[in-house]
Amino acid sequence: MTPAGSEAAPHADLRLAVAAIFKNEGPYILEWIAFHRTVGVDRFFIADNASDDGSTEFLAALDRAGLVTHIPFPGTSGRAPQLPAYAEILRRHGQEADWIAFVDADEFLLPAAPEVSIRPLLAALAPRPEIGAVAVNWALYGSSGEEMAREGLVVERFTARAARDTLFNHHYKSILRPAAFAGMHETPHLFRLRRGYVTVHADGSPAEPYDGLHHGLSRAIPWAPVRLNHYVVKSREEFFERKRPRGRATQNAQRDAAFFATHDRNEERDPMPNWLVEATRAEKRRLLERLRGSGWSGAEPALRRV
Repeated sequence: MTPAGSEAAPHADLRLAVAAIFKNEGPYILEWIAFHRTVGVDRFFIADNASDDGSTEFLAALDRAGLVTHIPFPGTSGRAPQLPAYAEILRRHGQEADWIAFVDADEFLLPAAPEVSIRPLLAALAPRPEIGAVAVNWALYGSSGEEMAREGLVVERFTARAARDTLFNHHYKSILRPAAFAGMHETPHLFRLRRGYVTVHADGSPAEPYDGLHHGLSRAIPWAPVRLNHYVVKSREEFFERKRPRGRATQNAQRDAAFFATHDRNEERDPMPNWLVEATRAEKRRLLERLRGSGWSGAEPALRRV
């Protein structure tokens, strides 16, 4: 497996980015970047929403090493920061990529076997000029019975997910073609597209809405050729000690115990392919070496606060 950052990346002329807003995601940042580089992403635009867990300093170091574009984004008073952050990323950097996937720090774009990269599927859709966005459906993962935070990659620690047909998995996130962008939607799951553009699933089929009431949900749940693994709760400790206190980027509210109970879905065991776990681990080591080579002498933000 060759990470996307190398010269041997497939479809090397395709500029593929991931954009996100982070707040206190320090212990998970490097894995998230390493994973997505492994599956074909070559650019990262990260809005930093006033983190205080070491993330700001770590993202700045990654920026200096040429690995991400770090965008300090404290937000606008009285407004949830996610949608304004996405708009700012598109304003500043929309011309720097052919496709930008807008996902969260707990979401991982997973190509379906036998594919090892998401680049070929986007290259296959590129000749269809009417495609403005690609909808990628969730595969919601629970805690896998993990009570406490522990060492190891997120993508190897949590191995059980909700049944495919659960309502949660009708949700999707978008890989946007910036040339089609017309404006922000009221939800971060999709975008307003210019006239003549449409949203499709990654298999090229139309992304028909689940119903007329809920935006960002599709009727079908195609998981090939790519899906979005959503590790929304992680372990009980991580949810209540890390995720819950920092609130939500889409609204000024906190997740509660009821949220954990409804999202802790573990009906089906479906671990990450071992080759991808090991490739992510190896890429993470390479990124650390590159950081140190750029003069960074720090450490990744700790999983547990001291």
